[in-house]
Amino acid sequence: MAVAKIKVNAGGFGCPVDVREYIDLLEREGELRRVKTEVDWKHEAGAMSRLVCERRGPAPLFEKVKDYPGQQLAAVLLGPSKPSLHARTALALGLPKDTPVLELIETVRQRLKAPIAPRQVSREQAPCKEVIVPEREFNLLNFPVPWIKEIDGGRYIGTNDIIVTQDPDTGWTNWATYRCMVKDEKRFSILLQPSRQHGGAVLNKYEAMNRPMPIALVISADPVSHLAATTPMNHLVSEADGTGGLRGEAVQIVKCETNDLAVPATAEIVIEGLVLPNERVEEGPFGEFTGHSAHRGKTPVVQVTAITHRRNPIFTMANMGKPWDDYASCAYVMTPAVAKNRLEADGVQIKSAYCYVPGVIVISLKPSPGIQKRVVSTLLSGQRLLSPGLVLVDEDVDVTNVEDVWWAICSRMNPENYELIRNSPTSMLNAWLTPAEREARQAGSWVMDATFPHTWSKQYREDHTKVSDFSHGWSESTQQQILARWKDYGYGDI
Repeated sequence: MAVAKIKVNAGGFGCPVDVREYIDLLEREGELRRVKTEVDWKHEAGAMSRLVCERRGPAPLFEKVKDYPGQQLAAVLLGPSKPSLHARTALALGLPKDTPVLELIETVRQRLKAPIAPRQVSREQAPCKEVIVPEREFNLLNFPVPWIKEIDGGRYIGTNDIIVTQDPDTGWTNWATYRCMVKDEKRFSILLQPSRQHGGAVLNKYEAMNRPMPIALVISADPVSHLAATTPMNHLVSEADGTGGLRGEAVQIVKCETNDLAVPATAEIVIEGLVLPNERVEEGPFGEFTGHSAHRGKTPVVQVTAITHRRNPIFTMANMGKPWDDYASCAYVMTPAVAKNRLEADGVQIKSAYCYVPGVIVISLKPSPGIQKRVVSTLLSGQRLLSPGLVLVDEDVDVTNVEDVWWAICSRMNPENYELIRNSPTSMLNAWLTPAEREARQAGSWVMDATFPHTWSKQYREDHTKVSDFSHGWSESTQQQILARWKDYGYGDI
């Protein structure tokens, strides 16, 4: 089918409009390498890109994939870089790759406050409709779906994906990232957690009515749409609107072929399907963002109803694991932005927020009467904002520096200020869950309050809590003297 390409300009903030433009941008910025030697989709591409993540090297674009001549497989496009962990996230948002992380979080915060509704385009305008596969030719394994880790249970078609669902009662559309495992040519399983995921909650409604749930699996959308899909938006907030806010202009969407859902029009691949009510298949295990193999059990299954894609589609994959991956480098920016916005809307003033694997949030603030309890209650009322833990630190602690945070915990936290919040919704992917907690999908969340009490007098603080480091233990004149003579001391290379 001949398709006229969408006429698009760079987003309002200069964001890439599709994954191809993003790949070109990464290559220009030294954040991507073309791998020209043949690579096996089974284990080899996964192992190589995992090591790239751990060494924070440029993302690989595999141009020769075994058994798939002419097809390309791109990995960890939103993964970590160095020296800036979040360089690719910044580039996706149209910002310089060396944008300081707290400035990046602040930018995301402000953009999310100004959502822009998506703009629907026709089938003829949508690149993702360039090829509409006839039903008789449906085969998920016609794409270079990787078997990423040897410890995984099989081939995962959905890792760098967007799952589109719609609430049957309200019509609210949700975009989210859920892992999807190929079962055969026309079926895949999907991991949905009803207690803490919007998609799982929507599935509950369909299954209560004994109706199949329409779904769309989007692979290789533009990077900003992927960022929005991993962001813990509030219930009834549209990730498509959030994408527009992050881009500074509406994201183009197009209606699916076999249901009423709409998907990003510039995506590389769209797989439509029905989640069969109350039918479950074996899924997993899968090496997850927690750095552990996570979840092996029964999950919902999707029957494919349509496949559309761009000509010569680029298949993309994430590669989750310890300590860095595509989720960490993005979520550490997106989640604290949402958390700070939510706290601000509740009248809770904090200085900064940051996240660490697998979702621990660190917040710096000025202690005041009751502020700790207000922070906890506000985060608990949000989506995935307090799981599994929260660390509170004073304003002089750099939340983006794990050594500084750990120092504050070790040197400032009174053991009495550790709190356990029982029976919170939890992710079944957490490695520390007991069998009973995993079954109930409930566990504790913890809070470490490493701030000094606001009730302490100025004199008491002066006598007992002054920071003892180079910046605080000497006068500015002495510091300048040392810095000026640093090379004279023989330390010019340090």
